[in-house]
Amino acid sequence: MPDDLPLHIAPSGADPPPAPPRRPSSPTRWVVVGAGAVIAGALLTIWWMGRAQPDPTSLAPTGPTEVEIASRRPKRQPLELPTLAASDGLLRELAAALSRHPLLARLAATKGVVRSIVLAVVQIGDGKTPAKPLAVLQPSGPLRMTQGTPGRLDPATYARWDAAVAALTSIDAADAAQVYVNVKPVFDEAYAELGYPGGDFDQAIVRAIRTLDATPDLASEPVLLQRPNYVEYEDAALRALLPVQKQLLLIGTNNRRAVLRWIHQLAANLDLKVN
Repeated sequence: MPDDLPLHIAPSGADPPPAPPRRPSSPTRWVVVGAGAVIAGALLTIWWMGRAQPDPTSLAPTGPTEVEIASRRPKRQPLELPTLAASDGLLRELAAALSRHPLLARLAATKGVVRSIVLAVVQIGDGKTPAKPLAVLQPSGPLRMTQGTPGRLDPATYARWDAAVAALTSIDAADAAQVYVNVKPVFDEAYAELGYPGGDFDQAIVRAIRTLDATPDLASEPVLLQRPNYVEYEDAALRALLPVQKQLLLIGTNNRRAVLRWIHQLAANLDLKVN
């Protein structure tokens, strides 16, 4: 299995080997925050008043195909945005307003947090584990197996990811969508820096969600083979998965489903078509 699983295994009941230099793991996380819509409401009121007394003779018959379905995507609120280089303070304040989870605060305190989030989302869409941009979220402790090789991971290994998943799901997806829309120009700027001039960061989000969605939902925890300094999946089909999909399997079934459920809630609130 490639470098996305640099796992140092200690057999159950045995003292763990001396810890090697720490290498960042990566959960699949990317977070934003939000508030209400004054200008959009005023414009909607003016529009409604202007059409409140329609001329019946001017109305054309309408059919089902002419009915517009309202988008769930929130309207952008008036907000004076800083430059990308000066955006850390704003993102830190928004994150604190949304959730007090300490891991979210650690991510928000990252220097260049918008660039880190954008890079992580792009890497996930590419099938890579975003180890470097999300290094501050590395869980502590080594991976452990319940038995020899082949074997399964000790449930405590999956529990290492509980805090990271709790930080993500502590954010209300609707609030996250509102503030993402508010600050999206800054994310688009960071996305353009990565070689997507004039690009729409929504596209990167959709691509990342589709990559994670393609991870199989296993009926039981996967069987692993222990190798020197790492493990790999016994099942050849799992070995053929993209690195980020292999990593997603290693956070455990419950955590994996919680992450996927949350990102789909976010996509729904942004009216993104991911299926």
